[in-house]
Amino acid sequence: MSKTNRLDKLQGEELQRMASKGLEQKASVIIELDVPPQKVGLRESTAGGAGGLAPDRVMPEAPRNLSDLEEKAAQTRAFLETVLDSPPRWLRASRAFAAEATGAQLSVIARSPHLKAVRLNRRLK
Repeated sequence: MSKTNRLDKLQGEELQRMASKGLEQKASVIIELDVPPQKVGLRESTAGGAGGLAPDRVMPEAPRNLSDLEEKAAQTRAFLETVLDSPPRWLRASRAFAAEATGAQLSVIARSPHLKAVRLNRRLK
């Protein structure tokens, strides 16, 4: 896999620049696992008078899917703990980790086959 393809998992020019230059500057990031999305239950909605469907619940995971998710999360945590200066925080509902990483660390993290994407962790206003 070329360095360019590896960096494709890093979402946004800022993270790609940090990784490609191996910067020691740290960024707060969300590290998303490459797992199937959760299934959402729908209900009929009359909001706004338009009708249609609206999400109303997250469907329970099949035991096999839950086992696969937990295994992938554990493997990814172990990998991240070898790369990062401090342990990542598991965000179960998001199926992602939050962490602080340097550009050099991002370059290594982007190689993991268990990851879908790495994004800047931004505060919502």
